Order: sequence, then C-alpha cells, then structure tokens
Amino acid sequence: MHVVNVILAGGASRRFGEPKASYVYQGKPLYEHVKEQLLDGQTVIISHPSLLPFFKARGEQNVWLDDKQVRGCGPLAGMYTAMQKQEAAWYLVTACDMPFIRKETAEILSSYCTEHADAIIPLGQGRLQPLFALYHHRCLPFIHACLKENQLAIKDLLRKLQVRIVPEEELNVTSNEFRNINKRSDLPENGMI
Repeated sequence: MHVVNVILAGGASRRFGEPKASYVYQGKPLYEHVKEQLLDGQTVIISHPSLLPFFKARGEQNVWLDDKQVRGCGPLAGMYTAMQKQEAAWYLVTACDMPFIRKETAEILSSYCTEHADAIIPLGQGRLQPLFALYHHRCLPFIHACLKENQLAIKDLLRKLQVRIVPEEELNVTSNEFRNINKRSDLPENGMI
C-alpha cells in the first residue's frame, strides 16, 4: 500500500503567538516530533510562506505552499495540494501541532485501509480526530467540491465520504495522544501530561 505522509503546517498559529511547526520543544521543533511518528515512506509538508526558509534550513525537500486557488482555506487546502502534487493511494494527514501521536497508532489505522473506505478516522477523547487520519486519493474530487462550495470544515468533507471510524480501544491510544497544542501552556515541561 503506497502511503504519503502529509504534515499540515500552514496555519497562522495566532493563539500560540508564533509558528507552531518551528517551536522547539524538548530539543526539537514540534513538526519533527510529529514526523518521527509517521508511517514509513515519503513525507510532504504543507507550509505557511513564512516557514519556507526554516524548513529549507532543516533540509526538508518536499515542502509546498497551498495551491494558489485554495490558499488560506485551512486543512482541506493542504490535503488538496498534497493529493494534487504527489500521487499515492493513501495519505496519512496530520497536524504539525500533535507531538504526542505514536507510530503504533498510525500503523494500526493503516491496517483498516480497504477499497470500501475513503477515510480512516480515529475516535479519541470522545471526538473524531480527522487531523491524524488516512484519506484515499479518491477523496480528491470531494475535497475539491468542498473548497469550491466554501465548505471548509473537515466535517463537511466527511459527510461526503465512506468513513471507517476506529475507536480508541482498538488503537490503545495514550491519554494525550490526540492533543493539539494551541498555546504554550498545552506543552508540559517534562513532556508528560
């Protein structure tokens, strides 16, 4: 199964006060915590223009801005750009501000990929976690339709897809695994929550 990892790092990080992807936590930028836990294979980063020099300085090769037609349209724009620019069967899409995700969870999620599902979404902490999930390439026209209709919430996309929801009990997730870092106080000093 050909999977491309997609790290979404194009947000403005207004609440955080600086770009989250480049924020150094426990000796490395947040995006690297995420990248280390993704599936084997190629990783692409969808970036904010201000972060291009940062990623280039770190030796990242596959860093792209959102497609001009959809720039500024949130996570769906990043997913659209990755699927347009890099062909794969499946895309593991994750936000750059989820430093506690685990490779084991990504691997279990990937075991649910079948021809009958368009998206594999974990359920954690009582909520769907669509920003650490797998999407098949056949989602591209639905993503494009959402963008054209200005339906920018991922839940709008999910309503159009065949979604396989994987409960946290089947994933054996940690208590903080799906935690998004929105402000500095969300990051514990010792790395444990």
